[in-house]
Amino acid sequence: MKKAMILLAVAIILISMVSGASQPKLKEVREKHEAKLFAIEGVSGVSVDEDKNEIIVYIERPEVSRKVPKALDGFPVKSRVIGKIQALQTTTAAQLSITTQATTYSRTGINRPVFGGISVGNPYITAGTLGLVTYDGYVLSNAHVLALNGRSKFLPIGTPILQPGKYDGGTSDNEIGKLHKYIPITFNNLRANNYADAAISTLVVNGTKGEVLDETDNGFYTISGTTEVLKGDTVRKSGRTTGVTTNTVQDTQASVRVSYGNKWAIFRDQIIVNHINQPFSKPGDSGSAVDKDGKFVGLVFAGSDTISVVNKAKYITSGLGISI
Repeated sequence: MKKAMILLAVAIILISMVSGASQPKLKEVREKHEAKLFAIEGVSGVSVDEDKNEIIVYIERPEVSRKVPKALDGFPVKSRVIGKIQALQTTTAAQLSITTQATTYSRTGINRPVFGGISVGNPYITAGTLGLVTYDGYVLSNAHVLALNGRSKFLPIGTPILQPGKYDGGTSDNEIGKLHKYIPITFNNLRANNYADAAISTLVVNGTKGEVLDETDNGFYTISGTTEVLKGDTVRKSGRTTGVTTNTVQDTQASVRVSYGNKWAIFRDQIIVNHINQPFSKPGDSGSAVDKDGKFVGLVFAGSDTISVVNKAKYITSGLGISI
């Protein structure tokens, strides 16, 4: 009798193990269906809420939710409206305007030495933000600020980089270096594995490594080292258009569809930052360095009216081989 009970207990354990193994995991289901979800017109992103065991679908407009399935392989699907996500250099001139006041440094003017938080760009775009000067002496920003033209085509290595950017009056006389390296972006492919929109240029003028213009536009704070963030963390950025802003991390594992004007691209494992009370970023802030407590979190590269999207530091530093 005792032996029979033991055998029964073992059988129950084995059955439960097999049953558990056969149940799909939340992240696996998300990955399985992600391309199909992005194929729905108006879907901006896909993620998961592990606390609630839900798949999250970010959408441009409320009515898009009618096209989104309510469940996938037994997991509930929740839609959240965040708007259309666009690369933040794809702008009109009016969107790039900023409020000016008397300060020591101008975010849109000529600055020598160069530092983070100011206007920069190649000659074929409007303007973006110089994230920072790396500790190995490169200018860091987004690829679509340093390496892409207005039609989202990559430019040759050696293309001049201007500070300030062209929209802010930059000319060939304001060259600070040349395009040195970029992380390639695969466009118009639902299954593409893009992780960072980032590039570096050489620096032929003086630059202050790790220094970023602060909220007063009269001084600096320093970014050194890298870190990862969690949902609910507060992060900071310094950008050409909106200056220094802080806000809260909403998501740390989102896949997003980003519009580059005439093209689009899917980026995976991205950070989403809320626009609570104020925008975290606006057009022209592309390339802004994001930090938490002085450690590099990543680069702002895209956003909507309600959120900003940040590439993670690990993909930027490894992809470009730089030191921050």
